[in-house]
Amino acid sequence: MNGSLASPSPAATPGSLHGPVKRRRAHHKTKTGCTDCRRRRVKCDEKKPSCRACVRRRVPCNYTVEGRVVTDASLELPPTPYTAASRLSSHLPSPPQRPFTEPPLTAATPAHPQGHSAHSSTFSTEDLALHHHWTVSTSLSIAREPSCADIWQRVFPEVGFHHPFVTHAILSLAALHLAHSSSSSRRHAGEGTRESDAYVARAAEYHNAGLRGFRQSVADGIAEANSEALFVWSLLNMIYVFGMFRCQAPRNAPRAKDLVLGVEWIPMTRGIEAVLAPTHNHLRFGRMRRLVSVGNWDELEPGPPAGSSSRGGRVDACLCRARETWTDQNGGSDAAAETYDEALRILRKCRMYIEQFETMDAATLAEWGYNRAWAGPLMFVHFVPHAYFTLLHQRQPPALVLFAYFGALLHGVDDFWYMEGLGKEIVEVVGDLLGSYWRPWISWPLEFVGLD
Repeated sequence: MNGSLASPSPAATPGSLHGPVKRRRAHHKTKTGCTDCRRRRVKCDEKKPSCRACVRRRVPCNYTVEGRVVTDASLELPPTPYTAASRLSSHLPSPPQRPFTEPPLTAATPAHPQGHSAHSSTFSTEDLALHHHWTVSTSLSIAREPSCADIWQRVFPEVGFHHPFVTHAILSLAALHLAHSSSSSRRHAGEGTRESDAYVARAAEYHNAGLRGFRQSVADGIAEANSEALFVWSLLNMIYVFGMFRCQAPRNAPRAKDLVLGVEWIPMTRGIEAVLAPTHNHLRFGRMRRLVSVGNWDELEPGPPAGSSSRGGRVDACLCRARETWTDQNGGSDAAAETYDEALRILRKCRMYIEQFETMDAATLAEWGYNRAWAGPLMFVHFVPHAYFTLLHQRQPPALVLFAYFGALLHGVDDFWYMEGLGKEIVEVVGDLLGSYWRPWISWPLEFVGLD
């Protein structure tokens, strides 16, 4: 050493005193991934309308093209079932539609939830596995009504052979059913839900493909030739909307309460009638007649409030008490009060319709057909005045009180996988929005769903 500091060699530069610098291997950065993956600096598979990472995280998936953010509205296909529902409803104006023990889910479970052909009318072996799952499991789980099982198992797929968009709807629900079963079993085992998320993504892709075909069929004209296909797709789509809401609804998102209150699934459900009305008589007397019939709905008419000695009488008395929430405010003389009165009448009819099956004799029950007690709550959505939903989405207290009773009725069909938890969640959201002052008027719904 000569007392002078030698200039550092490349092997002794700051930060690398123990050896040569390990340089990062050069790589090309992609600028075509979605904005969320790029923000988090993770690899994006760039699937559209939603990449798998965004589907798994249940967040909106947006892409940037030439400096412009491509939002949900500018994509050809909707990235979530909520925008799909609301966009379809814009083509379907309002009102009414009428709306075995389940086999083991493992019987037809595809080994790998990948490799399908959702965007064509040519189907892969993975699609066939899903179709088989529909036949042996999903079709039997939807209505659980043996007298109509043949329609779901055999007739719906037969319609799909002539109209591929119906087959896409069938595959979509089969994938959603598998997602639900996978999620439930893994939740009990304390495991993750990667497989469930994969099935949810598949269900969304099939749904989007079916939605395109449905829209094209409507654009070609509604006639007897395509009436069954449009009816079947609309029915399956309604179940899909409920089922996908259960899978993907963001519980802590800013719009979570609006979603629970039906800001998107209610217009979706009510819009079906506009498609079905032109060929309703053809359906009513054809092989779909048992699905279209609503039995004695038109004959039911609520009378004076029943006594509270029976369970049904107590519920009816609580329902009638809800009238206090609008008559105390304005004397019941304006248009809003008339809307609430009609909504209350429909709710009471729904309760009567559901309750009659508890005492119906076996012979009458066997001849009744498809729409039994489980269809009762959904009739409220179809028959209530449109003005009521305007008041509901304004979060007017009387409208919310009535909707809590609807949620309680919906809770009665909680054992259907695509409805699981929705009724209770509606009552819970209404309770949070109303606060303690209005609690006495929703005491029965709170009690019925186990929140009181």
